Amino acid sequence: MIVGSLGGVILKRIFTAAAVAVLLALSISTSAFAHSHLEGSNPADGDIVTEPLKEIVLEFDGKIEQGSYIDVKTTEGKEIQLQEITIGEGTLTGTVAEPLPNDEYQVNWSIISADGHPIEGEFSFTVNAPVPESVEEGTEKPSETTESPKQSAEDQEKVASVDEVQKESSSSSMTVILIVLLVIIVAGGFFLLTKRKK
Repeated sequence: MIVGSLGGVILKRIFTAAAVAVLLALSISTSAFAHSHLEGSNPADGDIVTEPLKEIVLEFDGKIEQGSYIDVKTTEGKEIQLQEITIGEGTLTGTVAEPLPNDEYQVNWSIISADGHPIEGEFSFTVNAPVPESVEEGTEKPSETTESPKQSAEDQEKVASVDEVQKESSSSSMTVILIVLLVIIVAGGFFLLTKRKK
């Protein structure tokens, strides 16, 4: 009888220990699943971005709460002003007003998971996008062929003086032709008069 009761006590203790272990395992797994972990980001850690970038998106494997934030800095410590921070069901998005200039950036993020537990992290990426042609043209020096107003005025005066010379030369040539015609007419008239007298 003693042996039987002793075996029953041992069985009860084993059962109780097993139940406690199961409950602990369940509570640990539940709290672990309640935490939201970073699944990925765009751009990803170490990415080299070759297109204009206006937003940074972080994706988590669970819901995140209000109060989560993101900040972006250059590797030299210059802070990038974010126009908007959007908290989705499992996403955290930071938007900038203008595409990020070519540089290296570090992203620091902090979220509050569904169970209220804060989680932080960071990653970095590089922007190496082509510079628009309009910006390049704007930085170029003015063309040397561009004439100043003074030069164009002088050119106009030169053209005007050439026109005047041409007009004067054409009027003087007309005068010469008229004189020659007049001489011919006078000579012809004189010739006719002398012929009649004969």
